[in-house]
Amino acid sequence: MPRSTAFLLFVFLWSHDALSFAFTTKNAGSSVPFVVARRIKMTTGDDQPSSSYTQPDNVISNNALAEAAGFPAIILSPFPDAADPTFMAKGPVGGNDFKVTREGEPIAEELTNENLIQIVVRRSNVTDIEVNTLVWKCLGYRYDSEAKEWTAPEVFPKWKERYPTPPDVIGMQRIYEKVIDGELIKNNQRLTASVPVENKQSLKTFLKPYGFTGYKVSELTPNMTRRAQCTNWLLYYREELFGYTLDELKEKRRVKQEKEAEEERKRIEENREKEWKPPVKEVF
Repeated sequence: MPRSTAFLLFVFLWSHDALSFAFTTKNAGSSVPFVVARRIKMTTGDDQPSSSYTQPDNVISNNALAEAAGFPAIILSPFPDAADPTFMAKGPVGGNDFKVTREGEPIAEELTNENLIQIVVRRSNVTDIEVNTLVWKCLGYRYDSEAKEWTAPEVFPKWKERYPTPPDVIGMQRIYEKVIDGELIKNNQRLTASVPVENKQSLKTFLKPYGFTGYKVSELTPNMTRRAQCTNWLLYYREELFGYTLDELKEKRRVKQEKEAEEERKRIEENREKEWKPPVKEVF
């Protein structure tokens, strides 16, 4: 790719703030919304991995191979089986190092940095259905093992209005023609749009200590991009939504809005230029 073209692509992506958290300048490669009863302290961005944490050998190897090959795009084969409406309920989930189950509400173990980084590593062993499953649980969908279907008893109200059933936010078919992928990419965009600007850099904040170095433009694919966006949303969910009731989230929003209104009043008084921020469409 010519340098001028690569630069324009980078500026476009950065200005839209959809992928800025996934780039690097280095060469290296619940009842959740309603009735969660307890707070769970998560690892913060300033914390370092425990002394027992080491990157898996396959991750280290894949990063080295990618760097040696100039970070080529990994083109995954189409997976038309995902077009089956029952796939979301019967596709294999679990059975590898990634911690996720269909049943129940999301738990702290599924939202740790050590678990989430597995989604965004090169040649990840985490499947698309597993990424979707964790996002669905965090949005409030619940799997009915007897009926073998997903229900929406605890989905955030605004999200439930648009999506009474879980939407594919990855594009599991991996077929990127508009007739198939047109709506799927919008699902992912709406999820991304719900992340406030102060949480857009969560991949870098939380996963860099665990070896996440970002991606080169040359290796980005729709699948890898959407995995990064889903993981960033999961980190935002963990830090800002997990463990709060809906009423508590609304109160947090009210306090935040009051603070922003006061800051705007001071800005006008001091005749300072207004800082542009991308609009946020919350899920609750």
